[in-house]
Amino acid sequence: MICRKKNICIILIFLLSMVIAGCNQLKGEGGNPEQVPEEKRKPVVGGELALPITQFDILNPILNKNESVYFFNTLIYDSLIQLDGKLQAQPALATEWTPTEDGAGWIFQLRSNVFWHDGQPFTAEDVKFTIDTLKLSTTGTNRSIYSGFAKGIKNTKILSENRILIEMDSPVNSAIEIFQFPIIPKHKFRNSEEVYKAPKDLLVGTGRYKVAAYMGSQYIKLAINEGYWEKKPYVPTIIGKIVPDYAAALTSVEANEASVAKATDFDWEKYSEDKTLKIYEYTTLEYEFLSFNFNKELLADKNIRTAIAYSIDRPALVNEAYLGHATITDTPVHPHSWLYDESAKKYGKEIEKAKKILEDANWRDENKDGILENEGGKRLTLHLLVNHENPQRVETADLIASQLKEIGMEVIVEKVNWEEYQYRLFANRFDMALGGWKLSTVPDLSFALHSAYKGSTNFTGYAHPEMDRLLVEAAMAKSPEVRKQKYREIQKRFIEDLPYFSLFFKNSALIVKDYVKGNVDPRPYNIYYSIDQWYVLDEAE
Repeated sequence: MICRKKNICIILIFLLSMVIAGCNQLKGEGGNPEQVPEEKRKPVVGGELALPITQFDILNPILNKNESVYFFNTLIYDSLIQLDGKLQAQPALATEWTPTEDGAGWIFQLRSNVFWHDGQPFTAEDVKFTIDTLKLSTTGTNRSIYSGFAKGIKNTKILSENRILIEMDSPVNSAIEIFQFPIIPKHKFRNSEEVYKAPKDLLVGTGRYKVAAYMGSQYIKLAINEGYWEKKPYVPTIIGKIVPDYAAALTSVEANEASVAKATDFDWEKYSEDKTLKIYEYTTLEYEFLSFNFNKELLADKNIRTAIAYSIDRPALVNEAYLGHATITDTPVHPHSWLYDESAKKYGKEIEKAKKILEDANWRDENKDGILENEGGKRLTLHLLVNHENPQRVETADLIASQLKEIGMEVIVEKVNWEEYQYRLFANRFDMALGGWKLSTVPDLSFALHSAYKGSTNFTGYAHPEMDRLLVEAAMAKSPEVRKQKYREIQKRFIEDLPYFSLFFKNSALIVKDYVKGNVDPRPYNIYYSIDQWYVLDEAE
C-alpha cells in the first residue's frame, strides 16, 4: 500500500488566479515553442544583476517559506542532487548514487574538494547534520517545506568522509528527487536545535555565490564563490533587492531598479510595449483539471466521461480564460518532464464522435428540447462545482457548460465560496468539479489515483487495481528506464480510465531587462535555473 507520507510531498491547492505573445516575448525549453535565438554574442564577464526578494521573516533555507527567498537561496546553497531541464535528477554535491539491495535506501558518493564559503571542507557529516535537523522540523513554526522528504528517512550512516548511506522507511518512499533539500554546514552549530534559534541568519553555503554584505531591510549582496566546483557564472555580483511584494518587484524592473521580476498575473503582454524588457514564458507545475465523481451513477459511466472529453475545446479555454498562457496536456505529468509520454495524447474536440458515443449508450433527444434523455426519460443534467474566488476558473466553467450543451448535455455551474467548495468536494457532494494541483518535483500521483487515498485526496472515488500496481512499481523503481516505462503505462491507464479530464498546466513568465543576455531559461522550480549562462551588457551597447 502506498504510504500516506507522500501526501506531504504534494500540495493540493485550488489556485485563485494567460495572453497572445508580444513582440518581445520569448519561450524557452521551460515554456512551449522554441526560444527565439538572439543575435550571437560572445558572453562577457562583469556587471551585476539586481534580483528582487519580497519581504521575508526567515532566511534560513531549511525554514524559509518565501518563494522569492527560496529562488535566491538556490544561488547560495547546493543539494545532493539537482534537477535538469527535464526534471530528472543530476549530480550536485553527490556525484553518484547507488540503491541498497533492499531498495529502501541509497549510498551517495559525495563530491570531493568542495568547500563552504568560509573555507571549511564539505563532508558527509554535513549531510547527516542537515537530515537530522530536518527531522526535527515537522510541526508548528519550525515546520520546513522539506519536512515531508526527511520524514521518510529512517537512518543515516557515514561510511567515509565522502560516502554516506541513507536508509528510508520503505522502498516506496525512496524517490531520488527527495534529496533536493539544501545542505547546511554542521560546523556553524553546536547541535540541530540551534538551527531553529537563528531563523533570520544567512548561513554559509557551498553554492556559486556567497554572501558579501547584508543591509537589513535593503539588500543582500552576493559575490562569486571563486572556489565553486562547477562552472563560474559570468556576472560577478548579485544584489538581492528587498521589496514589499511581487507587484513592487515588477515596478522596480520597469523603473530600471531591478533586472528581473516574476509575472503576477496573465496580462504580461503589456510589458512587450517596453522595448527595454523581454518576456520569458515557462510552464509551471500548476495543473488544472475537470474531476468526475465516480460515486455518481452518471459519471461512473465511462461513456459519459469520454463524451465530455471529446466535447471540450481546450484551446478555446486557454485563449479565452487564460489569454493563451497555458500548456495543454492529457495527463498530470509535466509536459517537459523526462517521464512525460509524448504518445499519451488522445483527446481533442470531436463533437460527432462524442454524439455517437452518447447515442450508442441510448441517450437521445426525444422531446427535441436540446437536452438528451435516457430510455427512462432522465435528462442528461450534471452540476459543475467551482470556487467563485478564482475568475479564470469560473470563466472556464461557464465555457465548458456552453461547450457541453453542443452535445445535448445540460451543465449547471455552481459557483460557491472556497469553504463550501472544499466541504462539498471532500464530502462527496458534487458531480464534476474544476480544480488544480501544484505538483511536486518528486513525481508520484498516488495521492490522486491510488485507491488507498479514496475519501481523502482521491476525492473522485476512482479505483483500479492495475493503476494501484503501476503506482507502487513506479515509486519503487530505482532504474530510470523501469521508472519511465511505468509512467508510460500510468499515463495510458489515466487516459483510458479518465478519472479526471486534463485541461492544462498554467504558464508564467519572467520579465527581464534587455541588458541581460545569454540563455535565460526559467523553470517552475527555479527561475534562476540558467543564471550561470546569463551575462550583462552595458545598457548603452
